[in-house]
Amino acid sequence: MSKVPYTVNVDEYICSNLEQIRGMLKSYDFSGLAAAVERIQYHATKMENALYTYEDVKYNIADRVDKEDMSDKEFREYVRGRVKKWKDND
Repeated sequence: MSKVPYTVNVDEYICSNLEQIRGMLKSYDFSGLAAAVERIQYHATKMENALYTYEDVKYNIADRVDKEDMSDKEFREYVRGRVKKWKDND
C-alpha cells in the first residue's frame, strides 16, 4: 500500500475527521478518505499512549506512596519528576 500524504492539525479532533468522512458519504467523493483515516489513527494512537502513560504514572505513584510516608511537598515533587521522566522518553 502506498503512503498517504496527510497533515495532522493539533486543533483537529477525531470527531471533525469523522464529520469529514460523513460529508464524503453524502457527496460520494472519497478522495480524502485515506488521509482522514490516517489522521484518526494518529489521534487514536496518541490517546492510547496517553492512557497507558497515565496508568503507569498512577501505578508507580501508588506503589511509592504505599511504601513511604511522604509530605505533600515531597509527593508533588515526586509526581512532577515521574511525569517529566515519561515525557522525556516520548
